[in-house]
Amino acid sequence: MRARIHADDLDDALAALSRLGEPLASRALADALNHTANQARQALRAEMQSVFDRPTPWTLNSIRILNAKPQSLEAALWVKDDSGGKNPYSAEDYLLPQVEGGERIKRVAEGYLRENGILPAGRFIVPGRGARLDAYGNIQKGHMMQILSGLKVMHLSGSDHNATDSSRSLRKGHAKAFFVMKRGKTPIGIAERRGETVVMVLAFVRQPQYRKRFDFHGVARRVAESDAQLEANIEKAIAKALAGKLPASFSRRPGRG
Repeated sequence: MRARIHADDLDDALAALSRLGEPLASRALADALNHTANQARQALRAEMQSVFDRPTPWTLNSIRILNAKPQSLEAALWVKDDSGGKNPYSAEDYLLPQVEGGERIKRVAEGYLRENGILPAGRFIVPGRGARLDAYGNIQKGHMMQILSGLKVMHLSGSDHNATDSSRSLRKGHAKAFFVMKRGKTPIGIAERRGETVVMVLAFVRQPQYRKRFDFHGVARRVAESDAQLEANIEKAIAKALAGKLPASFSRRPGRG
């Protein structure tokens, strides 16, 4: 997902810039494009907060800006497309179904459960009534780790995080706490038993289908193609150029503007 910001059609604004002469005109235009890109980024964050239920900071901070430079007069925005860390999926992987609609991506925990014959083909997991949720409505990582460890499905490269028969592991009780709940012979989820209390912590469901909710392209386009907004930024950049206040470097994202 990528949105581009340029001033190719703003003849009057470009004419005003040209009166600065080079290289000042190109530096001023690059500054204006970058401020417009930052405004688009802020609009996309606001859109996420509007359409998603408690989006995580990781999601809100996933919009990246490629700054315009005097020798490359186009700025761009995109959703982070590299995963990093242990998560095999990027922010773009998670957000693309929300932008285009369609199937939710497979989660790492689902892979563990499916590979160990616990999660049936065509089924996916959602938090059950007894799942402990974090501030963003997702199952807590610690609770998910307990579930996977207790079911002994975690065989990670170089280590084994499964519950064992050691006294320390037995004291935690995860190996005995979690089990597959069935309706007849059909697995319907994972339950947790602590004392006399039994609750479902993961439910097995059909693959979730997302409708289009996050209008990435539309929001970015409304800002990027708003002649009034870009022209205002160009006017500010011209004033900064005349005052000798243009940035010395264009590698960093500009401040709010």
